Amino acid sequence: MLQPLNGTKTHPLTDFAKAALGNIAKKPVPRQEINPGVVNRLLRESLVESVELPSPYLKHKGAGIEFLRITKSGVDRLTQISTGQQAAG
Repeated sequence: MLQPLNGTKTHPLTDFAKAALGNIAKKPVPRQEINPGVVNRLLRESLVESVELPSPYLKHKGAGIEFLRITKSGVDRLTQISTGQQAAG
């Protein structure tokens, strides 16, 4: 299990993390396009999952790379955020 980068206390998602989760909800996003700390947080809370999909980049077109895809928990969290019901952590 991944550990928080700031100790054991989990803070509410930042606006940046919420925006990243919203982008991932639209379509899977290559992992390297998102801040590593945000990726760690989203994976730790099972809001996203890691999947291998074909690369969209010209240099490695078609090769499998790691993408992040939203999970049911992630969709539920986005729903809570949009209705103003987000709990701490």
